[in-house]
Amino acid sequence: YLLLVLFYNSFVLAFYTMTYQTCIGHVFADRSLIPLMSLIFGITAVIACPLFESIVIFFNNRITALLLYILAIISYYLVFLTFPSAATYAESDDPTSLQPTKGLILLIAVLLALTDTGFNIQANSAIGLLFQSDSEIGFMLLNSVMSVGTATVFFLVLIHKFICFACTFGRFFVP
Repeated sequence: YLLLVLFYNSFVLAFYTMTYQTCIGHVFADRSLIPLMSLIFGITAVIACPLFESIVIFFNNRITALLLYILAIISYYLVFLTFPSAATYAESDDPTSLQPTKGLILLIAVLLALTDTGFNIQANSAIGLLFQSDSEIGFMLLNSVMSVGTATVFFLVLIHKFICFACTFGRFFVP
């Protein structure tokens, strides 16, 4: 199960680094929101470490995992409701369920940072408990699985872009 959590973390990382920032760039004409969002993401990640430590101390890991799951669901639903479907590959003014505002974009960045940090803390603590005597092997496993997961997402995005290109311009290459 731990490998699935690590693989999921790599998907979240790829989502944040590729899809979310691309959607912001295609919806807002002002591109200065992307670095601000990245800064907010980083600050939230730093603040979230002691926050989740105190939550684990007062409650337990199960409550923390449930809280993280709820935050992840909320953040992904907000992304789904905020951005038009065409925003992943082109500039779009299509109507959405929620009006994309700068405040909402930064709130989603905070929620994504909280869930990413929390899941990483949970995975690192689980690896530390499982591999107490050989921690190098455990953290090698962590980095390997996350690297393979991120590479898988980048490969799937490349295949998707190739299929879109072939469907769009393929009629020009057929005799």
